[in-house]
Parts: sequence; structure tokens; C-alpha cells
Amino acid sequence: MKRYLMVFLAVLLFSTATSAQTKGYICLFSEIEHTTWCSTAATIPGALTIYVFCLPSVDGAFGAEFKLNYPDDPTIMPSAETYNPDVTVVMGSFSNGAGIGFNECKNDWFMIASQMFITTSSNQVMISIAPHPTSGGPSLADCGPLHAKYTATAFNNLYINYPPGSPECSETATAEITWGAIKSMYID
Repeated sequence: MKRYLMVFLAVLLFSTATSAQTKGYICLFSEIEHTTWCSTAATIPGALTIYVFCLPSVDGAFGAEFKLNYPDDPTIMPSAETYNPDVTVVMGSFSNGAGIGFNECKNDWFMIASQMFITTSSNQVMISIAPHPTSGGPSLADCGPLHAKYTATAFNNLYINYPPGSPECSETATAEITWGAIKSMYID
């Protein structure tokens, strides 16, 4: 029985590992380490920065198309976008829809850009990823010779001034699993 369970777990882990990047993602984070999507200015008035990342599918990413929906709140004011030096083409803007090209194929987490905001209140607001208004999406371009577009999943929203511990600010955790750890669960 233990042997069948081990084989089942091995197949499950292998299939999860091989399918982990069959989708591409565009994500918003409140820090460069891309682990949290909640942000609060240290003082009011104050400044905060958001980061736009992509996690390509197994086909890689050579570009991205998306739009950001900003809150309809005059106390949250976005500044200019600052693009990663590996971004070589930018058409449009986050607020109107951006088409962005990279200088080479990206196969892992990639920070596309950052944007600073000035806030003059503690209003709770949300920024979300939306489809590009003219081309759909959000989407990524693969690394094939034609750079075919594929749909990207908008992974999360970014929440400003939400209290720590709120459901919106729950962080996603990942854990490393080793065969030794799995075997130790079933040794008599």
C-alpha cells in the first residue's frame, strides 16, 4: 500500500511540476520580491510603489499587453511608469492599455515595470489588471519565431491601505518538498 501511495505522489508531483507553467501570468505586487499585493504609505501624504511582473508559460514571453484599472479616487495619484531596462518597446500606457516588448525571451519571473503613487488619504482602494482595450488579453507573446500571443491570467489585484490580516492581503505561500520529507511521512 505504501508503495502505491509513493507512486501516486510521485506522479502527482511530476505532473504538477511539469504543468506549473502551462499558463502565463501578469501580476501586481507591492514590493520587488513579488510576494505581497498590499501596500500602505508610511505617512499621509505619502508615496508607495507598485510592481508589474509576468511569469511566462513554458513557451516563454517576448512581450505583454494589458491595462491597469486605477481607483476612481482623487487621493491616489499615479506617477509615470518606470520600465525595466530589458523592456525595449512601449506603446501606450498602463491607464490606456500598454503593449510592451522585451529585448529577449523571458522564461522566469520578470519585472516589467514599476509605478509610484502619491496618496493623500487612507482610503482603501484597489488596482486591477484588465484586458488591453484594443487587442484583448491580458496577454503575453511567446518566444517562437512569430511571437504568437497567448492569454495570460491576471494573477491578483493590488490593495492599498487594507489592514494587515485582511482577506485581501492574505499571502500565497509555497514550500519546498523533497523526497526525503515525503518518505519520512510514511516510514514506520
